[in-house]
Amino acid sequence: MDQRTTTRRTSAKQTTWGGLALAVLIVLYSFVRPVLNERMGWQLPAVAGNNAVVADSEPAKATKSSPSKTPADQKPLAPGPLGGKVSKPTPTPTPTVASSKSTMPSAPAKPVSAEPSKPASKPPVQTADPNLLHGLLKDLGDDRYASPAGLMFTRGSAEGHRLDHLERHTEDDPSRPGKHGVFDGGMEGALKTIDRAYERAKTGSRTTKELDQGRTIHTVDMGGRVGYIGGRDGNRQKKPMARRVRLVLDQNRVITAYPL
Repeated sequence: MDQRTTTRRTSAKQTTWGGLALAVLIVLYSFVRPVLNERMGWQLPAVAGNNAVVADSEPAKATKSSPSKTPADQKPLAPGPLGGKVSKPTPTPTPTVASSKSTMPSAPAKPVSAEPSKPASKPPVQTADPNLLHGLLKDLGDDRYASPAGLMFTRGSAEGHRLDHLERHTEDDPSRPGKHGVFDGGMEGALKTIDRAYERAKTGSRTTKELDQGRTIHTVDMGGRVGYIGGRDGNRQKKPMARRVRLVLDQNRVITAYPL
């Protein structure tokens, strides 16, 4: 055979195989096209009788099944990435949570009656009585006077009476040599302080006790100011504060008393 005959046969074989492949593709396309059009919503062209691909003369008919009713609250479908329609998810309504607080008005709180606190018990305060000497001393007659604590003030001393001697310790005497104890509060203050010192001395509270020729000498720490130290020495020291009481007794009779 010559070269031309060989070439013609080779071309004929290639044409035959190409035609068969094209026919197979057309047959497969004919079966796949309706399925793709229905599922994907596409409009692929149909195959004509002369094996040419042409567009459909009319759109694909809808299936006989009645369309499902779209709920009123469902939003319209949006086109999908391949031409289909994808429904947007309907938002789930958030359940309403009941408030934990009660809406009922709360009853007004009852007012708490504030009871006044009771003051701490204090020792009775001696009050001045206008019917008593210096507001405190009871006249027993014969120039004898009794204090509320039971001390007796009688005649005696260079001044003539123990009360007259005590009165000297209610005012300062800057010219007196040495120290001179002065009570705060005049005669009434002096008598109250002496009574308090006597009560402490009987219990031995902050008290030193001495005996001198039948007389008892009590030195009582009163825990606070009861007067000051005067006289020459006291004035040179600018009248320092006195916190103690020197009480000299003959049984319950007052001989003398003054601040230290």
